[in-house]
Amino acid sequence: MTRTSLGTGLLFVAAALLSAGVAEAQTKPTGQTKSKRGETVLTRPRPEVDPLGIRVGSFLLFPKLTLEQSYNDNIYATNDDETDDFITNIRPEVSLESDWTNHALALAAGLDQGLYFSNDNADYTDWFTRATGRLDVTRDINVQGGAGFKRAHEDPDDPNFGGGEYPEYYFQTDAFLRYNQQFGRFLATVDGTFARLDYENAKGGIQNQDRDINIFQGGVRVGYEFQPNYQAFVRASGNRRVYDTTPDDAGRTRDSSGYAVVTGLAVDLTGVLFGDVFVGYREQFYDNSEEDDFSGPTFGLSLGWNVTPLTTITARVEQTIQETTDNNASAYVLTVGSLSVDHELLRNLLLNANGSIGEEDYEGDSRTDMIYTAGFGIRYLMNRHFYASLAYRFSERDGDNSTDDYSQNIVRIGLEGQF
Repeated sequence: MTRTSLGTGLLFVAAALLSAGVAEAQTKPTGQTKSKRGETVLTRPRPEVDPLGIRVGSFLLFPKLTLEQSYNDNIYATNDDETDDFITNIRPEVSLESDWTNHALALAAGLDQGLYFSNDNADYTDWFTRATGRLDVTRDINVQGGAGFKRAHEDPDDPNFGGGEYPEYYFQTDAFLRYNQQFGRFLATVDGTFARLDYENAKGGIQNQDRDINIFQGGVRVGYEFQPNYQAFVRASGNRRVYDTTPDDAGRTRDSSGYAVVTGLAVDLTGVLFGDVFVGYREQFYDNSEEDDFSGPTFGLSLGWNVTPLTTITARVEQTIQETTDNNASAYVLTVGSLSVDHELLRNLLLNANGSIGEEDYEGDSRTDMIYTAGFGIRYLMNRHFYASLAYRFSERDGDNSTDDYSQNIVRIGLEGQF
């Protein structure tokens, strides 16, 4: 399947959902739905089971501990000689959130310890810290910002994974700043982000430090509400990607710069249908003329549809340019479309079904990989302090190189305690 045919198919599905959602919103009598703007079955408040937190002055402290047991029938994501195992995850987390009338501040930190029953070489320890805030300058102006630092690992199903039996760790430092201002029917947003990825060399001789990279991005978006609940917008953005090691261990220079210009429509129909859809054009230029540049159309959408007060359908399409360790390609264009259905069977029993299709199209190489996922989940809210969950996920990679193909089944059961 080509990038064009995949994109056309995803946009066709999105248009069908958008048309159905608009029709539903226009015919639903006022007051029939309990949904507020932007709320879904999963995100709406549930006062009888939501955690109350611990009061700390003008802040609320939310400690949480998740214990999860899973079974993976192909932990190394290989196409033969598959290895299965049981994995225990221990995830303590704490967040501190302000309870102010104006402005906002939130701090969070957490740990994820993954322990394999038989293959302890694959054990991993991830952690993160993060701070975000909002400054309400006036009724029409606010400034948002945040920064984070984390240690994470790449899973064997990542296309850049080196193929060993040990986790491949990296440190990520990131920050963002966003300015929002309302001018009557106009809304302007200016934002900038920074991310630095520092890779560790993995046990087993896999060298990753030539992947260390700094990524700078910025953009401007201007929207106009041409009628209530409908906003047309344009957005222009640019990026710069700079590696520490130039050239890398393969003798290649992968530094690049790029831009994207898109136009779209944002809708918010009284909580029934909300989100945006856009199309545009993007280019990515490489400092080394031997690397293949990328140029072409881009598109995306994020739509939520509260079909009934008990059911939400969420559709997303995203296209990004990803860095690659493939020595035959400058980068790959990742296009992913996903569909998720959430249903409130009981007030404290939530069901989910989801699926996605993705395409990795490598620039400068004929390689094109397809990725398919499907799954379901059940979440039982026992009371304010304890939640239980059960989930299943199937994933499959179908690529030009059969040695990279795999299928994987994962079953998870978890218990979460919080205050």
